[in-house]
Amino acid sequence: MTTKWDLPKLELKAPVNVSPFLRFCRWSLLLAGVAYGLRHNQTLAKREREHRIQLREKKKIWDEEQRIIKLKANRDEMLYLAEETKTPIPANFDQMYPK
Repeated sequence: MTTKWDLPKLELKAPVNVSPFLRFCRWSLLLAGVAYGLRHNQTLAKREREHRIQLREKKKIWDEEQRIIKLKANRDEMLYLAEETKTPIPANFDQMYPK
């Protein structure tokens, strides 16, 4: 039984023997490519490690800056709320919320 999806049978030619020189060239280039890829990966990994170390150092600085900004915003908000609600500011306010 045939359907419209059946493809005609093609007769293939006999395989051609590839010369040993071409085989050697193909394998040599493949191995050279793998060696290059490994070496290049090592170079990129080293560069990435150095970059991550720098980011870790900078992150400490960024986190400290963000902490200071939050403290200042919190202090300003407390002063604003005290003013809006007519609440007296405690005597030790500057110790609790430093500038």
